[in-house]
Amino acid sequence: MRCLPILIVFAAAPLLSSGAVGLEVQPLAGSIWSVVKVQGVPAPAGATLAFEVERVTGHSGCNAFWAPVDYSNPPAIDIGAPQSKRLYCAGAMSFERAYLAALETVESFAIEGDTLKMMMHDGDVFLELRAKTSGD
Repeated sequence: MRCLPILIVFAAAPLLSSGAVGLEVQPLAGSIWSVVKVQGVPAPAGATLAFEVERVTGHSGCNAFWAPVDYSNPPAIDIGAPQSKRLYCAGAMSFERAYLAALETVESFAIEGDTLKMMMHDGDVFLELRAKTSGD
């Protein structure tokens, strides 16, 4: 009978390492979104946000970016400082700065249908996104 706890640990290990357990804790992992608005300002075409298990990736309409993410206590979310390529795009840099700053600022999220709202602690919506479909 002493071996039983060890067998249970070995039996659960594939579930933990494959992410099967993690998806319950990380409901956004695997989803891809088109940015609709950043602090109420319409986003340019092509701005995206994709959620992976330990990071977010996306495009600001000018540069690709990535950042660490922790959403282990939904609906709380903590996105670290985004890193990006440093290309200059005339007319797009102010949006990029606002978008990347908003990502680092948001503290919670809510999904309503195909809309993802990312908010501050007081409920102010900083980012509004729409689920990407295969036709987007």
